[in-house]
Amino acid sequence: MAAITAPMQALSLDGVASPEPPRDISPTESQTPTPEAPRRKSRPDQVDPRPFPPMEEWHEVDAAGDCMYYGFYAGDDGLQKMLINCFPEHLGHKDPMNATLLYPALMFLRKHFRRRDISLATAILPQRAKDLSPEIEDEVGEHVLILGLFPLEEEPYLNRMTQAEVDEFEELMGTKPTWYRVAHLMSDI
Repeated sequence: MAAITAPMQALSLDGVASPEPPRDISPTESQTPTPEAPRRKSRPDQVDPRPFPPMEEWHEVDAAGDCMYYGFYAGDDGLQKMLINCFPEHLGHKDPMNATLLYPALMFLRKHFRRRDISLATAILPQRAKDLSPEIEDEVGEHVLILGLFPLEEEPYLNRMTQAEVDEFEELMGTKPTWYRVAHLMSDI
């Protein structure tokens, strides 16, 4: 034991610097910023879907477990009319109320814009949609057919369409895009 204590006694604590006495730290100093994960940014050519829905509406939708989509009012015959107008020589004789044209219209748009995420949904018609497109005859609060471009979620938002594509959509659909509360997403189409 003496062999161990002798070298230990040789160690001197005199050479060790004494720790600084604790000092008062202000709350702002003590809160070291935690580095956030780098966030992806939107490309400058992507559509600007503002104004976003009001926060109260978003919280109501989120609490109900529903989602919101940025898209176009399609109504009862909007997609069918769009398809007939694009191919008048082949479809000019078709009735725009013919529901069998819905799927071909959706497939045409997905292929034309190279976007498989374009979807059909039943949504609740908001006042802002009627304000943007007064020609909409349905009443606010009714369930209407919409063409959804992307949901109000981070990943789809960051991968949204370009402004030029949405402008072309506006021309094809004859309405302006806005945010809709989705009642039923037709995801299997």
